[in-house]
Amino acid sequence: MSDETKTEGTVSEAPAASAPAKAGDDELRVGVFVCDCGTNIAATVDCPSVTEYAAGLGDVVFAEEGKWICSVDYLNRIQEAVKEQNLNRAVVACCTPRTHEKLFKNTVHAAGMNPYQLEFVSIREQCSWVHKKDKEVATAKAKDLVKMGVAKARLLEEGDEIRLPVKTDCLIIGGGAAGMTAALAAADQGFMVHLVEKSPQLGGLLTQVDTIAPEGAKADVFVAHLVDSVVGRDNIEVLTNTQVSALEGYIGNYKVTVDRMGQTAAFDASTIIVATGMRELDATGHYGYGSGPDVLTQLELEGRLKTGEPLGAKNVVIVQCVRSRNGERGCCHIGCTVALKNALEIKHRDPEANVYLLYKDLITVKDEYAHMKEALAEGITTVRFSDARLPEFVRGADGAAEVKVFDVLLGQELTLPADMVVLSVGFEGDETVTGLRGLLKVSASDDGFFTESHIKLGPLDFASTGVYLAGSARSPKPLKDVREEALGAAMRASIPMAKGFVEAEGIVAKVDLTECSSCAKCWKECPFGAIEEVDKKPHIIEALCKGCGLCAADCPKECIQIVHYSDDQIAAQIAAALEEDPGDKIIAFVCHWCALGAVDIAGVGRAEYPPNARIVRVMCSARVAQKYVIDCFDRGAGGVLVAGCEFPTCHYITGNYKCSDRLVKLRKKMERKGYDTSKLWEVWLSASMGPKWVATMKEMTEALGMVPACKG
Repeated sequence: MSDETKTEGTVSEAPAASAPAKAGDDELRVGVFVCDCGTNIAATVDCPSVTEYAAGLGDVVFAEEGKWICSVDYLNRIQEAVKEQNLNRAVVACCTPRTHEKLFKNTVHAAGMNPYQLEFVSIREQCSWVHKKDKEVATAKAKDLVKMGVAKARLLEEGDEIRLPVKTDCLIIGGGAAGMTAALAAADQGFMVHLVEKSPQLGGLLTQVDTIAPEGAKADVFVAHLVDSVVGRDNIEVLTNTQVSALEGYIGNYKVTVDRMGQTAAFDASTIIVATGMRELDATGHYGYGSGPDVLTQLELEGRLKTGEPLGAKNVVIVQCVRSRNGERGCCHIGCTVALKNALEIKHRDPEANVYLLYKDLITVKDEYAHMKEALAEGITTVRFSDARLPEFVRGADGAAEVKVFDVLLGQELTLPADMVVLSVGFEGDETVTGLRGLLKVSASDDGFFTESHIKLGPLDFASTGVYLAGSARSPKPLKDVREEALGAAMRASIPMAKGFVEAEGIVAKVDLTECSSCAKCWKECPFGAIEEVDKKPHIIEALCKGCGLCAADCPKECIQIVHYSDDQIAAQIAAALEEDPGDKIIAFVCHWCALGAVDIAGVGRAEYPPNARIVRVMCSARVAQKYVIDCFDRGAGGVLVAGCEFPTCHYITGNYKCSDRLVKLRKKMERKGYDTSKLWEVWLSASMGPKWVATMKEMTEALGMVPACKG
């Protein structure tokens, strides 16, 4: 550490106590570290002023400004300060906790401080980047956020990482391409694999397919090779005609019960990979489907092509986007590729056949684009239609069919004879998803596709540690992507099995049974089954607890607290934020995952919005108890905003739904007690919805008639 680095910026330091406190002693010794982030923060926020302000807050014995506090040099400086000043609490004011909190926790931990006694304040994404036109306002807001951070830090308790042993056995649910690929990848590393498939044979959807798009390889050959590889492994147990009927436990300690043709069996598993695949949606009622054998789906066409028999159709009309790319659901991702492949196959088998491909958009990439050019060269007719005028299936009195379509490129309606109509239908998740989501304690969409923990940060992980996701169980996708995801999921599952343990974060529920009335609400509603009933009292299984806070927020006797997000800590943040000019401020309870992600995206985009919000971070919107909102209004808050994950997803399965229901009840209670419910807002965001966060801030401050907070 150079002298230049040590002295860079502003240092405000209280005299060392004659008997310095250690972590856990009664004397609080808080250190505050303010980051310039080069000019990312310092160009807008007066960092020396914020540092000086922090030094004057109660229990703060050390405050320092640094240019880049996430740099190796300054991380060493933080460790020196923790030791030299005997700090037992720390507040870092810099960027976003979503990317850097773990780094600073590890840093103070290395210096001897409990990492759960560090609080993170975001003055870059929430101040400098979004209020860059007004340095005074940005600085005042930064001071408020630091004050809130110190208020919470004073009350932070020690926490511990929970280390769980993990053995080397893996359950894979689904014996299609994803399941078999994952099984082989795990087995190659020496792990024991239990491969469960509900059908009599392995192969999944591929057993119904003639050739694989876009390369055109024979599906049967590919499946046979995979099956031979799987059944030839001593450390892969294949269980066909089998379904998971019961599942208990957690990573490293799952107890699995399966039903195999009426016979029950049980085994242990340490990790789980879900690869249940997908199925075609029912096309009944669309374009004559069900009226005769001449109207079929792409999957049914694959079955006919597999037989090798002539199709006997001189005029074939293929209709794209059936039950997809509409109000119900988005793109099916593989329809264009499959349609082009099969159109060419029909043409190759009968060059005299007329093949018409009716589409909204032909979406092709890489090798698929070559197929589109080949299709045009082979004489396949493409017709573009719009949602405003969808194709119309007509069957005459003689039974002959035709399709009427308005070609938006030609600007005229065409009538196409149709000896065969092939529908490219959308997909939904497997029928077992409903049961499995309950057993696994994971989320799924309305279409029956499982939902990952985070589309970018955890695309192959569920919120439940130890459970992973692969292939078309997540969404429709081509075989290449299915297999790549399967390999990825196998690698994710292999990490804890190879290490022999996993460390779970110590943000968990703690229960005090003194006032417990045994109402059973907590153990009945916990989305992760982390609370069990023992002698009619709740017992927290910390290995399962994710710290969402649902139990704590709903406990009628307030017996449950969440480490790092206790009632007292959140109340202290509220009180600190509303100490001055409360009527000009909005207290925003923001979930750490998607909602805070949207706040960060707004910051990254330098999107300007009113500075009135003071964010209180919670792990899940489910943590927002009714009393927090009432406390805000009793302290004179101009407004309260609750921001959680966009429906239907939630990192804690049902947390946003529970929060939304709670807010409905709260508004009725507030009305009875004379509170102005128009000041209570809610917004549900995905991590990419920075613009929606900005719009909400603008709409809310305007609706509430607010002036910029802390101006002057």
